[in-house]
Amino acid sequence: MHIHAPLDHIAFENAWRTRSPFDKLIFGGGLLLLASLLPAMPWSIAVFTASATAALAAARLPLRAWLRFLAPQVGFLSAAILPLLWAGSWEHAATVWMRGAAAASCMTLLAMTTPVPDLLLAARRAHVPAVLIELSFLVYRLIASIWELLERLRLGLELRLRGGPPSLQVAALSAGNLLARGIHTARRVERGAALRGLDGFPMLAPRAETSRAFLVSALALHASLLAAAICFRSRFPW
Repeated sequence: MHIHAPLDHIAFENAWRTRSPFDKLIFGGGLLLLASLLPAMPWSIAVFTASATAALAAARLPLRAWLRFLAPQVGFLSAAILPLLWAGSWEHAATVWMRGAAAASCMTLLAMTTPVPDLLLAARRAHVPAVLIELSFLVYRLIASIWELLERLRLGLELRLRGGPPSLQVAALSAGNLLARGIHTARRVERGAALRGLDGFPMLAPRAETSRAFLVSALALHASLLAAAICFRSRFPW
């Protein structure tokens, strides 16, 4: 039984960790907007290539981790276009698949380079209602607590079974134990929120300054893709 490291662990350890969430939102959000507006062929491929290059070369994310988190999204997208293929809309299915894959790569880049506390802090500075940010932070802490329980359970099983695969009965008992302890943890989080009255935002990440050079480079990339799409509009109509 093997559990992969959660997404947030990678978000805290990549080369873009010290960049401002605003910078990463502009870069990834701009690519996501281009993937939605420009023709799928070939600009979705260009957006996918740009986001993958930024993830692997600039942010220096591990290739296996990048593929591991992107593959389920692409697999779900491939299953979603089966009705279009069944109906004979091959061109429409290809368009949906390419745009979806490009959008998934942009979202994966943002998720793997920006920890949740940074996103919540950016939302607070954007004047999102404080109660929504508090609830999101509590859910985030609850997920982290349940993941820690799961890791302890996995380690205990490996030590008792000496690395062997668990039987169905052991797996069922472990899942029940995890559920009971998860409910107990959720009650503790709920009690803490009630006692605190959802007042304040603890454990905020340190503020990162925006980089003018990074923003100029990101906007230049977006403008280049848009200009190329306009120049080749006759060959690849919108």
